[in-house]
Amino acid sequence: GCEGEIQVLQAKNVNPHNRQNELSSTMFIKNGDMTSRNFDEFTGKPELSNQRLKQPAKYKVCLINDDYTPMDFVVVMLGRFFGMTNDTATEVMLQIHNNGKVICGLYSRDIAETKVAQVNEYARQHNFPLLCTMEAE
Repeated sequence: GCEGEIQVLQAKNVNPHNRQNELSSTMFIKNGDMTSRNFDEFTGKPELSNQRLKQPAKYKVCLINDDYTPMDFVVVMLGRFFGMTNDTATEVMLQIHNNGKVICGLYSRDIAETKVAQVNEYARQHNFPLLCTMEAE
């Protein structure tokens, strides 16, 4: 369809036991995205839903200490990929060094996978074995 075109599809959901509960379901399709809203047949108002949407699962993005990657490189990398200030990145780098592992952030699955891939690729491009992993929260 055309840019901004809205298509409306309607279907009736008939409850044979109680005609007053009859709803009409309207599907709105705009630019290929489809949403659904149920409207009360008699009032025309949107039906309220008691359904709660679950928050998407979050994933911890972690850095693992090694004996070869320079501390300065880790600080630069934390700023570049996790948006940390130099002071914060230095603190986190020391936590990695002292504890062996640190959580750099909590993200949705797609973002976590992307960060892990970017950090690991960046480390390899610079010939360092720094390892970034992700774990379910």
